Amino acid sequence: MEKPLVYVVGTGGTIASKYDPTLGGHVSSASVQDLTAAVPELADIATVKMMEHSNINSALMDTRTAFALRDTLRKVLEDESVAGLVVTHGTATLEETAYLMDLTLGTDKPVVITGAQRNFDERDPDGPRNLLYAAMIAAHPDARGRGVLVALAGEIHSARDATKVSPESLTCFGARDGGAVGMVTKQSVTFFSMPQRRLYLDVDHIKENVHVIKMVQGSSDLLLRACVRGRVDGIVVEGTAGGNVNLPFYEGVCAAIDAGIPVVAGIRLPSGAPHAGKGYKGSWQSMINKGAISSGYLSGIKARMLLMVALAHTADQARLREIFAIAGGG
Repeated sequence: MEKPLVYVVGTGGTIASKYDPTLGGHVSSASVQDLTAAVPELADIATVKMMEHSNINSALMDTRTAFALRDTLRKVLEDESVAGLVVTHGTATLEETAYLMDLTLGTDKPVVITGAQRNFDERDPDGPRNLLYAAMIAAHPDARGRGVLVALAGEIHSARDATKVSPESLTCFGARDGGAVGMVTKQSVTFFSMPQRRLYLDVDHIKENVHVIKMVQGSSDLLLRACVRGRVDGIVVEGTAGGNVNLPFYEGVCAAIDAGIPVVAGIRLPSGAPHAGKGYKGSWQSMINKGAISSGYLSGIKARMLLMVALAHTADQARLREIFAIAGGG
């Protein structure tokens, strides 16, 4: 039987990091060819082709480079012979790139993003196993139509829900409000559920100047006022508990809304969605009444990514609310 064709696209990250004695630390320098050569078992799964998009540690991954990856992947996926894609990426910002791809790629073919917690040149790297498992998923027919997937340590997560939960543990990704959508072992790829609340927006750019501001006890409106003065494209607010903020923070939110800046109101907690119930100025409901948009179940990181993409699609407030209702729920 003819093996499926799977592309491995490298972007850098810990999975590609080697020790540089001149810098006294690890940097992303291993090529995608180096990564695949370390996993000879890939040849048993698929016909593998490789492409280098970038080679940087993911804290250095900027939005333009990430969006350019969308264009790179689209070109590869246009080839009808390609069954699926694997992207190797640093784990620090992997969840942001994954959601950006999920929102803007518009393909039914499997796209699986993986990385590693241990460097390429360590004695016991986790990257080779993660790459092998990601290729197994990308080559599997049941992976079609599930959107962009994140796969590390044998767990498969949807791009919308995946979030990094540990800087050290090999099981470093979890899902904000749900579990893994599947698992992978040497023997099999098994899916438990279909990712929900997926959204595709056909855009040729994104609005980069969108900021996340977290409300903490005693917060002032300093950062919000700076955003207003800077005429940013949008703001995502992470409120306390059910989404509530203090009065100075609320006044800063109102100033942003009055200035015509879209504000998305969410929560800083690791799960759940904001909700009504409080009536004072500063409550989540008071911000919604003022004109803020609900994040629903999206984290602040994912809400920012969605707002950047959505603002490139429309400036209409009603349409923005509709987009967030589809993707975030709540």
